[in-house]
Amino acid sequence: MTVLYFVKRILLLSYQTFILKRHIPSSIFHENKLLMTFLNPLVLLGLAAAAIPVLLHLLNLRKLKTIEFSSLRFLKELQKTKIRRLKLRQIILLILRTMIIIFSVLAFSRPAVKSSLPGLGTHAKTSVVILLDNSFSMDASDEGGNRFKQAKNSALSILSALKDGDEAILLPMSVQDEKHPSFSRNFTLLKEEITKLPIASTTAKLETAMRLASTALEASNNINREVYLITDAQRNIFAENLKDSVRSFDDRVAVFAVPIGRNASALEQNISIDTVSVLTRIFQPEKPVEVEARLRNSSAKAASGVVVSMLFNGERVAQRTVDIPAGEVRSVQIAAPPQKRGITKATIEIEGDALDQDNRRYFGFSIPAMPTVALIGAPQNVKFISLLLGDNQSATVTTIAPQDISGVNFGQYDAVIIAGGLRQSEADRLDGYIQNGGGALVFADGTIEPAAFTAAIARLGFSGVSEQSFSNEQPAGFTSVDKQHPLFQGVFKGTTDSKAVVESPKITKALPASGGQALISMAGGAFLAESKHGEGKIIYCAVPPSTEWSNFPFTGIFPTMLYRSLVYLTMREGLGAEVTAGIPLTLTLPKRFAAGGNFKILDVNNTEFFRQAALLPSGAALPVGNLQQLGVYQIFTADGKPVTTVAVNFPSSEGLLSFLSKDEFDHDLKGKISPKAVIEWIDNPQNVVASVARARIGSELWKACLIAALLCAIAEMLVARATKNDVNGE
Repeated sequence: MTVLYFVKRILLLSYQTFILKRHIPSSIFHENKLLMTFLNPLVLLGLAAAAIPVLLHLLNLRKLKTIEFSSLRFLKELQKTKIRRLKLRQIILLILRTMIIIFSVLAFSRPAVKSSLPGLGTHAKTSVVILLDNSFSMDASDEGGNRFKQAKNSALSILSALKDGDEAILLPMSVQDEKHPSFSRNFTLLKEEITKLPIASTTAKLETAMRLASTALEASNNINREVYLITDAQRNIFAENLKDSVRSFDDRVAVFAVPIGRNASALEQNISIDTVSVLTRIFQPEKPVEVEARLRNSSAKAASGVVVSMLFNGERVAQRTVDIPAGEVRSVQIAAPPQKRGITKATIEIEGDALDQDNRRYFGFSIPAMPTVALIGAPQNVKFISLLLGDNQSATVTTIAPQDISGVNFGQYDAVIIAGGLRQSEADRLDGYIQNGGGALVFADGTIEPAAFTAAIARLGFSGVSEQSFSNEQPAGFTSVDKQHPLFQGVFKGTTDSKAVVESPKITKALPASGGQALISMAGGAFLAESKHGEGKIIYCAVPPSTEWSNFPFTGIFPTMLYRSLVYLTMREGLGAEVTAGIPLTLTLPKRFAAGGNFKILDVNNTEFFRQAALLPSGAALPVGNLQQLGVYQIFTADGKPVTTVAVNFPSSEGLLSFLSKDEFDHDLKGKISPKAVIEWIDNPQNVVASVARARIGSELWKACLIAALLCAIAEMLVARATKNDVNGE
């Protein structure tokens, strides 16, 4: 009955193990106080065969044997002690035969224990995935040294502990290939990959990395499967949202969290440049470009005298200093004039600290080449314009008489200035030119009938034009100015949120408009207005550029309006695009760049490559791709004309150096993995192998069980032979 009870307990244990393995990973059984688990639990059903020797024993007890003897002398010779010894040997044989079956079944069920005792069992073949955080927040340093170096050392220790038959994958969290990774048994090569792995400019994509790891583990043949998550637990590590309910890993996977820097007392001081806002909208040579930089002190120590520098094409052009209290943000404005036309690669940077990558932020802008301008009008209307543009050498001007306007090909010019001769038919052509990205400045014309001019200017978006007359004693003037419009931004001293009147000409006659966006207002409508058509812009002035209706050409605002209007109208995406590293970018370019659809791109190292744009009715869609290098990329047409720039910057969240607590990280991680998976924390990343050894099952006992079965078989043979000799009286 003792043997039957033992078999019953073994079968009950196998059933419990099978049920538990459906809910708990094989390497985490200690969470439920179990010291042993079975990697092939279904084989334990074979323990039922252990009942066979018992049944045979019971049947033999019921079978009567006839023993012949000649006299009672033989009965006396059979002593009671010999009978007891014979029965004891039969029980020992029963136990040994039962244990042979039990140990044989256990050997095939592959029992394993969590123990580090030498010689207890063999190492279970393991598939290991190392998720290594290489986002640039890992480049910070604490009293333990550089955190990324600490993380690499932990990963190398994990690989060093692997044995023959194990396999591993290295998955950097911030640089992930689209193809699915595969396991490797070449640990030397994997160690070399870890050693050479660089810091990335992007955030860690933990969820994507876990899904790649889960896919790889599903294809693994090893039953023991482990994932090592080595990270500093920066708060943005869970910012990725894949917008589905899929969870990574199953109940067969053990997840080991290896926190880097969690026990560190403090980091070195770190100041980051979170954003750079370019306040200037019209870019001109030798005119200041004003920038506002937002700096954050994410450390516990105040920073004083932080030097903020601005560089144009690698040359330092301006500096400012700022004090930033601990944990606070400060903004600083800095300005400098570019010296030449073309693309400018600009940088705002500060001095080195705990993290270098967040100490600089990039932007780009383009000052177009000297524009070609068609100046159309009678001599008395264009003389002041010709004088100003000629002296300033800001444009190449071609003067055209009003009667020749019908023969002008507007598309040959970057901008058109019309000071007379505009009629309905020419307005239609001019509108088509503007729709395709052209720019025009149109002055009121007193040389043609008001009705004809009104119809022509209405075609360009300025409706409600009516003649307004004023006396010489009480001339009209400006009533308000939109100082926030790019045309006047930075022109006037003091605040720009006021529409207070600036120096105004004396106006005796005008054709103010009620349509379009009013830039300067006067009695009866807009003195200066803007209308946008398609990809281009047109500006309308309610008086001619002469002294016939006003003294406008003699005021200080006239040359300002003329120069800045010309720059504003010919400006082609002066301020470039900005993108965060690692985010794919597709630029939408105007129609004028769509011819051919082929573009040349210079990366941050001035290495050129080409991209083909998709031609659309609205322009061209240029897929720039997933840009990883920080800096300014330059985009040109196939024939070398500047188009725009793309500034690639670090994600601001990486410079915060704000980390999740153990409970926060554990909670967020459990939301991304299977509810059945269990997370193990490695408290000592410097000795990760020893910590894992205490948490995992690494030894199988099938060899010990097989040896035990063989020993039981040998013992059974010896006992059986001795019993037979006793029965035969030998």
